[in-house]
Amino acid sequence: MSIENNNKLISEIDEALKYEVAQRHSYFQLKYFVIGKEPTVQSKMWQCLRELKSRRESLEAIELELEDSKDKLELLDISIEKIDAARPQADNLTQRESDIRVRQIERQKKAAQANLLQLADRKKWLEEESRFFLETFKSLLRIEPLKHFDDVDSQKQYWGERLAQKLNLKMLTQNQLDTELVETIVALPDDMPIKKQALGTLELRHANMVHQLKSTMQHIEAIESKQEEKNKES
Repeated sequence: MSIENNNKLISEIDEALKYEVAQRHSYFQLKYFVIGKEPTVQSKMWQCLRELKSRRESLEAIELELEDSKDKLELLDISIEKIDAARPQADNLTQRESDIRVRQIERQKKAAQANLLQLADRKKWLEEESRFFLETFKSLLRIEPLKHFDDVDSQKQYWGERLAQKLNLKMLTQNQLDTELVETIVALPDDMPIKKQALGTLELRHANMVHQLKSTMQHIEAIESKQEEKNKES
């Protein structure tokens, strides 16, 4: 590719990139797939806090990277100043060598400045997501107060709702109930509705299996009886 064509391509790319696309999850994703998939108000708040903690740690790491990048830029400037200060005493070859070193340092500065911009963008995206989770958490607090993660009633409600979703989806899609799901539900306290529902479903399926087995046995017996009658007639 010629230099002219390459410059044209870069120019067209820059023009397209004026239409910014956020380098983060959309608010739709965060609302419906990160928080919305949680079955209870308490679990939604717990998830908000997990997401906030994760982003707070990321923001702290970015702040350190930003400080390091700024220090690197300052050190590069000092390097150029040292080279320029030594120029008056330098011979021709040393001057040429100094010019090359300055060009190298300028390229390093350009890369460091680009990194600063990328870090600033990452910080902005993280702050936007953090604000979303913080506002969502505050909204949920207005519905009911936050309870301890090990609060028994909250955990019972969470697991009851979560397992009920899985069980109902299995039944609606007519998929086979997997053993792990059934074992988990059966291990729940007896007063939880999802356990009663699951046991009722299992009993119904067992009754249907027994009925089908009896029908099959009766059908086989009827065939054998007819065969015996034919044998006697012959």
